Amino acid sequence: MNLIRANCELLQQGIDLLERHDDRTFVAEDSASYGSGIGAHFRHVLDHYRSFLAGVESGLIDYDDRNRGTAAESSRDLTCSTLESIKAELEARSVEEDRSVRVKVSASTTGEDVHSLSSFGRELQFLVSHTVHHYALIAIASRMQGIYPNESFGVAPSTLKYLSATRS
Repeated sequence: MNLIRANCELLQQGIDLLERHDDRTFVAEDSASYGSGIGAHFRHVLDHYRSFLAGVESGLIDYDDRNRGTAAESSRDLTCSTLESIKAELEARSVEEDRSVRVKVSASTTGEDVHSLSSFGRELQFLVSHTVHHYALIAIASRMQGIYPNESFGVAPSTLKYLSATRS
């Protein structure tokens, strides 16, 4: 499967789940999850996709360049439309997965930021893993509010393959 398509399928899963939430459940925060609600997790996922797309243009992906506390954390409709927009932008792009890209990230609270060499393909793999991880947290928060995502939401593709093989 093409990595762009895999990421677009994940973004669509997010859109599908958000259509089952309302504004109240979208912004609800739970102290058990450090006060992070579904909106905050979606905003974080969106920030990473924005960083990736900016990096396609500039040659540098800076995953720490995020905007916390934005309207995306409190507006379900805005988050849905942004997921759709990012999905459309990914689908329209021709990304050379083997092309090199620099990645900047803060690896600790002290010291300098780390710059590494990667590829766009590797970063698309990272986005799958990162998105699934946050979707797992979103799935838990959704279930706590009585909204049950489909059984594959927030489950790693390798786990889904394993489960499929063991059920046959």
